[in-house]
Amino acid sequence: MVKRKAPATGTRHQSKRPKPSTTPQSFVWRPKDWDLKRGITHEVSLLVSRIDRKQLVVKKIMKIKSNSDNDPRPIEIRALSLLPDCNRVVNTLFYSPSDPDPGRGTAFFAHYPLGDLAQWKERDFDSKNHKPIPESFIWRFFLQISQAQAFVQNLIGPNRDQRGCILHRDIKPKNILVVDNGTTYPSFKLHDFGCALMYRESKAQQEARCGTFHYQPPEIPIINTTAAETWALGACVHFLATGNAPIQNFGQYAVTRFNENHKHPDSARGYSSPDHYYSARVPRQVTPINLSREQQRLRGIGPDNHQYSDELNAWMTRCLSHSPNTRPTADRLVNSMSLVARGLLKRMGGKTALVDLDVKFSAIA
Repeated sequence: MVKRKAPATGTRHQSKRPKPSTTPQSFVWRPKDWDLKRGITHEVSLLVSRIDRKQLVVKKIMKIKSNSDNDPRPIEIRALSLLPDCNRVVNTLFYSPSDPDPGRGTAFFAHYPLGDLAQWKERDFDSKNHKPIPESFIWRFFLQISQAQAFVQNLIGPNRDQRGCILHRDIKPKNILVVDNGTTYPSFKLHDFGCALMYRESKAQQEARCGTFHYQPPEIPIINTTAAETWALGACVHFLATGNAPIQNFGQYAVTRFNENHKHPDSARGYSSPDHYYSARVPRQVTPINLSREQQRLRGIGPDNHQYSDELNAWMTRCLSHSPNTRPTADRLVNSMSLVARGLLKRMGGKTALVDLDVKFSAIA
């Protein structure tokens, strides 16, 4: 295969990384010890400690929905409680039930100043210097989140005989946090399990409408499968490399469909909004990321995307196969893709690029 030089690791723009806020090893929620620093959404806010102003936590209020397990906790808390601690997944620091009222609970999480994948890309690359994300960063993301998937799906890690396969069902750039590990090479963690589901073969072919449709596979709404999780991972790689989810132009598709009868299709009534319907129905389209500018021009691909390696394109394309049965499993990514990723990372950045590539766990007590 033709080997291409990956873009530099971006030491300059990473030189003033915000340091991770510290959180206590044993966190206990005492409202009087915390001030509101800023609201993030209606349900999520950032708090600062009155005792140590460098200490920040994220507070998230969650609705408690009825469920067949008769478990009076939010879905996200139930899912995370089944998982041992892992350095690839953001778990709770503390959960306060019936807070602020019996229909809701409040969870607290560590704060990661670099933000989510979309925020990081926009801030450190798109807006700052209009440069592509270095290939080494994308490989690290690819490997670490495949480790997260394998762990959540109970393919690796401790207590496997006591756990089941959990499907995240909303893997997207905003649900992956970027972590400063003290080097110029960032790490990544999966979070927000609000759409999580315990895998059941009987539910695999059932329709499900949840999560973010742009990052879901062509077989949508059949998403209760590990193959759909693999597509979502590949879609995030596609986003890092091209700036877009692997779909055709959403706006053009929506206008074309509406103009067919000068109204939204009747089938759109089954969705919460017409936009959600079009997001689910817009054709999936994968853009190759290993093409030169001339090759992109000849194929009518624009604007110009950075040319990444054949290896990265090949693994992304496998994850984005339109046939669910041909997509690699999470354990294949961890075992086979890992060898390719580690070899290229060592070539691109030496030992530093290999920092924090091992997945780590702690058993449930």
